[in-house]
Amino acid sequence: MRIALFGPFMFDLAAGLRGKTDHEVHLFLDESTLPVSLVHEPLIADPAFATVGRWATRPAILFPRQAAITRELAAYDISVVTELGPVFGKHTGHQYVFVPTGWDLINGPFPLRTARLRPRGRGDLSALLVARRLRSGIRGAAAIWAAPFRPFMDASRRLGVSLTASFAQPINTDLFSPPRKHNVADGPLTIFHPTRMLFDRSRWTLSSGQLKGNDVFLRGFADAIERGVDARLVLIERESSVDQEAGRSLLSDLGVSDRVTWLNAGTPAGFSWRELAELYQSADVVVDEFGGRTGWFGLVALEGAACGKPVMNQLDAAVMNALYPDGHPFVQVSDDCEVSDALVRLSDPQVRDVIGEASRDWIMHHHDRGVVATECVKRLKMIVSE
Repeated sequence: MRIALFGPFMFDLAAGLRGKTDHEVHLFLDESTLPVSLVHEPLIADPAFATVGRWATRPAILFPRQAAITRELAAYDISVVTELGPVFGKHTGHQYVFVPTGWDLINGPFPLRTARLRPRGRGDLSALLVARRLRSGIRGAAAIWAAPFRPFMDASRRLGVSLTASFAQPINTDLFSPPRKHNVADGPLTIFHPTRMLFDRSRWTLSSGQLKGNDVFLRGFADAIERGVDARLVLIERESSVDQEAGRSLLSDLGVSDRVTWLNAGTPAGFSWRELAELYQSADVVVDEFGGRTGWFGLVALEGAACGKPVMNQLDAAVMNALYPDGHPFVQVSDDCEVSDALVRLSDPQVRDVIGEASRDWIMHHHDRGVVATECVKRLKMIVSE
């Protein structure tokens, strides 16, 4: 089977397919959305594995049937696409699978929802064109692989499509792995919270799944310090952190600014994967996000767990029970009091070791990219044989 993949979040799946199967695999990446984490990956420089080009141009989106990426994808038996991939997948003449990452299913097809996030005029026209193409492409997919968290479910209902199956995010567990040496047990509890700051609880942030709820954690962090926990918090500065200054002000009001270190990658592209892995490994606890009772998780939770760290977040319990009936290792909190209690408990290194080992084992069982690749091939074979 010849498998094409398109989109910036397809790298680990493509690498897993290449490493764990005997199928021909090729990854297509658009240079305008190439993550900094991939720039120095050796596989990206291998022309037999990946091709980076200007695929998602305005003319290509306007005339996707004649687009160069459409012709490239058409040479394969099946495509697995994300982001703008469905726009081109529809015109390949073969079946394709859509794996949404967020914007491509929740916001991209509905331009009115994101009107306030872009300039008026030409930006609106571009958004309308992209939305029309995306809606058509998503509806034409042979399957949509996404976990049934509320933002995905709401968007799929609006489009009149169904989520075919959940799909585990593949993780490079060789890179994101436990540190070779444990941190010194008698040092301060180091907490890494790389999630961007967004805690404005507007209707849009809730319905789109954008809410991070960082203020819940910051208040709980301050309370834990008041209760005697010796802790330091590591945060990341980034342009997309719309409530970053509000977070600084809150930390100052809480009187814990001296316990906080803000890191800056020095470039809008952010930290590389290897730099992030080192930051996870140097921490004692990783903090994900708190999106309310319908919350979901992303790469922060998975990468932190893969590094053998306890991860704190708030998830939709019903969805998690359906996806992982044998349970999951994430430490669940819903308000600042529970955050504080959890940090007091995690200040015990033995507690952290037990949860961290369980987290690594869980990732290896469910999210290692080789495991995910094997499951992917089974599903693709079924689609191709239909």
